[in-house]
Amino acid sequence: MKLAKLYYSRNFPETPISIWADFRWNGWIRETTASGQRKRPAQIDHPFRFQRKLWCLLHVHFRGVELIFATPAELDQFLDVMSRNPMPSGHALLPEQKFGRPNRHWLSRLPKEAKSWKFRQAVCRFLSENKVVGKFRDFYAGQPLKTEFEGVYNTFSGAAREDDLVTSQS
Repeated sequence: MKLAKLYYSRNFPETPISIWADFRWNGWIRETTASGQRKRPAQIDHPFRFQRKLWCLLHVHFRGVELIFATPAELDQFLDVMSRNPMPSGHALLPEQKFGRPNRHWLSRLPKEAKSWKFRQAVCRFLSENKVVGKFRDFYAGQPLKTEFEGVYNTFSGAAREDDLVTSQS
């Protein structure tokens, strides 16, 4: 069975792909003292999830596999990874992880039946041609999502200078 539906939410509907497509929970604000000395960065709720009053959620049921997308960037990342042959390994997708299997990536959570080349070709074709998916993209086209906000440092994006690097323990 192939089915795509749209749902709407007032809060950001986080999905397993969200963190890999620039969704941020936390951000940091850089502050300095009156003498110009840097203070410890203050952690804040990242403004990404508050930039819209209404979010669109794409729910896809394709041959027994459930897929959920909250932003077009998530859909684009899914299509990029799934359209590659051979499918990239976890180590190729998470090069910074030195040891063990990368179990935190969304690809490791997909069911086995979703990883065959035949299935991946079919789901990519379905997502590229489906009218509901087009409506999902159109919803965000009028007001594109921002991932960078002035004065807020993203923990997972590259910093301008090495001394600006801050890591998150969350």
